[in-house]
Amino acid sequence: MIRRPRPDEIHLLPQIENAADLRYGHIGLRRVIEMPPATIASLAQGLRDERLWVAASPLNRPVGFALMKLVGRTAWLDQLSVLDRWQGQGLGAALIDRTAAAAKVLGYDTLYLSTYRDVAWNAPFYSRRGFEEVPRGIWPPAFRAQFMAENSHGHPPWRRTIMRRSLGRHG
Repeated sequence: MIRRPRPDEIHLLPQIENAADLRYGHIGLRRVIEMPPATIASLAQGLRDERLWVAASPLNRPVGFALMKLVGRTAWLDQLSVLDRWQGQGLGAALIDRTAAAAKVLGYDTLYLSTYRDVAWNAPFYSRRGFEEVPRGIWPPAFRAQFMAENSHGHPPWRRTIMRRSLGRHG
């Protein structure tokens, strides 16, 4: 089930992100594990702005979440995390669809994100859900700024890409 989180659940979301990120250690990307998760402040803002959703277990406990931000007049899937135990059950796809639907309601025709191009649960996962890589040569200044900010946190830029999903086809 995808729903808005309750205010008392916000503090759980960074823990979910940190736990979900542990799998990066198995593929040589320990730096991802060391990066700080989404802040309580940004998650609380996402809740207030109706741009934060959780995937809930059958016991109605959060097991994943998606946070959308608006970057340079674009809808941006800023964070998607699902606990390992709950992956492969369609929750990530459902969170993406919920985010895409919200972006479309806000008047956006495309949903963007940045991700690792060579990690199975990143670019290939998103490609199967209607996303395509945006050629670097056409990135607007806001994307370049987003990319540089992410790189400053330790993401290796040669492994990263920006992807988009048209909301007309899949929204």
